[in-house]
Amino acid sequence: MKRRTESRGTPGLSAENAWCLYDWGNSAFVTTVVAAVLPVYFAETVCGSRTESWSLLGLRVSSNATSLWGYAMALAALLVALMAPVMGAAADAGGRRKQFLGVMTGLGVVASGMLALTGPGDIWPVLGLLVAGQIGFAGANVFYNSLLISVVSPERRELVSARGYAFGYLGGGLLLALNLLMIRKPGLLGIPDTGSAVRLVFLSVSIWWALFSIPLFLKVPEGVSGGARTVSAAVRRGFLTTLSTFRHIRARRNIFRFLLAFLLYNDGVQTVIMMAAVYGKAELGLGSGHLIGALLLTQLVGVPGSLAYGWLAARFGSRRMIFVGIAGYVVIVACAVRMSTALDFWILAGVVALFMGGIQAVSRGYYSRMIPEGMNAEYFGFFSVSQRFASIFGPLMFAAVNDITGSSRISILSLLVLFISGGLVLRTVRDPGDPATEPIGGP
Repeated sequence: MKRRTESRGTPGLSAENAWCLYDWGNSAFVTTVVAAVLPVYFAETVCGSRTESWSLLGLRVSSNATSLWGYAMALAALLVALMAPVMGAAADAGGRRKQFLGVMTGLGVVASGMLALTGPGDIWPVLGLLVAGQIGFAGANVFYNSLLISVVSPERRELVSARGYAFGYLGGGLLLALNLLMIRKPGLLGIPDTGSAVRLVFLSVSIWWALFSIPLFLKVPEGVSGGARTVSAAVRRGFLTTLSTFRHIRARRNIFRFLLAFLLYNDGVQTVIMMAAVYGKAELGLGSGHLIGALLLTQLVGVPGSLAYGWLAARFGSRRMIFVGIAGYVVIVACAVRMSTALDFWILAGVVALFMGGIQAVSRGYYSRMIPEGMNAEYFGFFSVSQRFASIFGPLMFAAVNDITGSSRISILSLLVLFISGGLVLRTVRDPGDPATEPIGGP
């Protein structure tokens, strides 16, 4: 079958840039909805001082805004982790990547826009839309990432992939800055009040995401089909592939230990990112200006921080720098427990930005050197599933500890378990170049 190299439409825009523009668009959902505005809106306007009582395994649970947010994020991550490998295999096998991408993007866009219709007391509708948006965002990324293969040749994929990340930082940060202006100075833009501005922010994310997705659908080729004629056949193949890869990894103890360590410490990293805003609002009483501004700071510091972290890893070794990152997060968590002012929050946000991108990028590079030759796609597919599961347990633990103790500070302190246990497991992992490491061609 002959592969197309370019699709029609949008003259003058290359397939590479069209692919990168999708990251420019969908990053607004993470920066504005998940990390900055919605957590504050949920804690301040939707929940306020309310608690919600509900049943869990026969027990009656009473949860505040912080706990409910953590449970919702954990549920979304679990659903995505379970769905991602099957959806990816179905799209690969049937040549339906852009079709599946369109469905998931549509889900995220609609969920973001519908948040503009919510208000005080709409606890469960807001949480439902949050979960739907997260599924749309993460599910779409499965197919978005796979389209990179049909966009560029192998020797250029790292370059274009990095450009996509850069587009995401810039696009997400630009809209977030505009959103901050809308919320802080609504009258300047002809908006009647802050409440209206917040709802328009959600609508802006929906429009931004949809608008910058269009070039991808017009310019990026579908790629080669895997040959499966039906979705059901592709789904069966997805389950079988996942099970086969898991057995492969279990037989290679060094890789399995690293993935376990990564799941633990990356769970802590993801929880800090996802819970920071709602923690700052609920525990410190910070306003949206401080919370969104601090997030903008992390976007700004994160780019040079990640580059510097990669340079240090090349100089001193990836495994050593992962330990440095874990130690850094242990210090961050310890300091977070003692935070009491907006300045504390800003300083800690800047420190987090120095580590958050670097430790994940170095971990991915370190893992790539462990993969048996010729099995890159399978192993990185499983690595992606591990990343999704790493967004489940931390938020769930954070929420449960908060419900049991009634203290968000104890919840943040509980994350030390994830970082310390991840570091202990990583101590058992040998470098890929170590002669004692099992041969990569067999168990």
